[in-house]
Amino acid sequence: MKRTRTSDADDGTDDLVGLIRGRLLPVLVARWGVETGSDVCADVEEYAWSHRRRLASMDNPLGYLYRVSQSKARRYTRWSTRSTFPSRFPELAHHDTSVHDVLAHLAALGDEQRICVLMVHAYGWTYDEVAEVLGVTRSVVNHHVHRGLRRLRRTTADDPLIPMEDLR
Repeated sequence: MKRTRTSDADDGTDDLVGLIRGRLLPVLVARWGVETGSDVCADVEEYAWSHRRRLASMDNPLGYLYRVSQSKARRYTRWSTRSTFPSRFPELAHHDTSVHDVLAHLAALGDEQRICVLMVHAYGWTYDEVAEVLGVTRSVVNHHVHRGLRRLRRTTADDPLIPMEDLR
């Protein structure tokens, strides 16, 4: 019996969508916050589906899709003059006020520093993995992580609620 192909599920698109949700979504949330990052991820998934054949031939499709996400995010951030991370402070989402403090400190970082610090220290990615997705070299990621951590240490050192031993 001859097998007919009734769907595009065999072309690796499911794997690509899994990569987008598993690897790219955390980067987008670290960059633009929960709401905007999730919306941008949905737009990127739609783009990936439309251009799946071209993406299949690329060496670094996630790096390319990260660049696509920057274009897709413009419609969400074009008229906004404020930082998009965090999209909003979750007053009702968590009763612990230290969560709000952490978000405020992370929001004070530049976008690249925040992404690199979160991906390496919160999500446990290697510097090489972050560099691949962002499309930069490992030394650039190293630079952003160290500068971001130094800035966090400097800004949180003045915070009386954070013990100094936690900063080391």
